[in-house]
Amino acid sequence: MIEETAIVVEVGEQQVLLQTQRKSACQSCSVKSGCGTSALAKVVGKRSSQFAVNKTFDVVVGEEVIVAVDENALVQGSLLMYLFPLIFMMISGILVEIVFADELMTILSVVVGFAFAMAIVRFVLSGSRLKSSVQPHLLRRA
Repeated sequence: MIEETAIVVEVGEQQVLLQTQRKSACQSCSVKSGCGTSALAKVVGKRSSQFAVNKTFDVVVGEEVIVAVDENALVQGSLLMYLFPLIFMMISGILVEIVFADELMTILSVVVGFAFAMAIVRFVLSGSRLKSSVQPHLLRRA
């Protein structure tokens, strides 16, 4: 499980709106004092993310809670969302290039292949347990 601390922003009947602070990898790096990326992260500042989760226990606004996501589901979801469309797009482009040897047709097939792959991903996610397992959920109070 990947865990993160969040602050309760709003409490509804079935869902809770949470806010987390995005952290850069620089915070745990030993050479952050001499690194340009660390300096840039300080300039950009801290950004926060808000998201809703199902309410599994009673919380109050301002309370710190721990939210978690299953890491296996996160990896599977990432592969489905990012790698599958990329591979599908490349295969469609290569096949059309071999058959037609026309640059415009290849470009169009890549765009159509990407759109088709995203439609497949949307269909797969709409009917699978992966969608619900990738969603963060309340674990405990901090």
